[in-house]
Amino acid sequence: KAGRKAVRSALKETKATSASVALVSGGKTVWSQTFGRVNKAGKKPSPTTKFGVGSVSKMLTTIAVMQLVDQGKVSLDDPVVRYVPDFSMLSPQYRQVTVRMLLNHSAGFPGTSFSALWSHEPIPSYVDGVLAGLRSSHLKTTPGAMNVYCNDCFSMAGVVVERVSDMPFHDYVRANILTPLRMTHSSYPTSVPRPGAVAPIIQGGQPQPIEITNAFATGGLMSTSRDMAQLAKVFTGDGVV
Repeated sequence: KAGRKAVRSALKETKATSASVALVSGGKTVWSQTFGRVNKAGKKPSPTTKFGVGSVSKMLTTIAVMQLVDQGKVSLDDPVVRYVPDFSMLSPQYRQVTVRMLLNHSAGFPGTSFSALWSHEPIPSYVDGVLAGLRSSHLKTTPGAMNVYCNDCFSMAGVVVERVSDMPFHDYVRANILTPLRMTHSSYPTSVPRPGAVAPIIQGGQPQPIEITNAFATGGLMSTSRDMAQLAKVFTGDGVV
């Protein structure tokens, strides 16, 4: 009862259209419920209605990198250029940027490549744009000197996963994280989501086009609360589900 009251209050305060909630306790999903509406007729989200999970997507990227570390294919303190030879910047210290620095936001990158970050249709070349942008940019700080939240760090971490695994980032995550965790309603938007699959924003009574985050590794995952509960169990269960 308290949980339902809190969610409804949050929807009202934020003017959000819908929400999906799951609660994990003792390694089990003990509560899961949807709220709000996904069309102008007032239809509720279903348990399989996807939502963009934003920067929680970075957890999948981190798991992917650490799987490769466990397999001996990546070393956290190796320079990124070892795995992505075409990575470069105007500041020569870019060669000091390590994989660890990508994951702890201390690489010293400018921040976020906003060109083509969001769209209504997928833009597969987004990561190419990130690499091109970095090539024409200077570092803001000495690599490793300070931690400043950085989306481009995780976009680059996604590139490391691709280059080492020789798989597209979204395919690697699906095969090695989503499928083993039975996160069957989680995906990256490699195509325009079918109508009704993703919860829309409703403005003026009309559902708006679904916004795609093309920076998959830093914020592109679409998922359900039940699937995200599976991910939560990885951390509440010491890595075992």
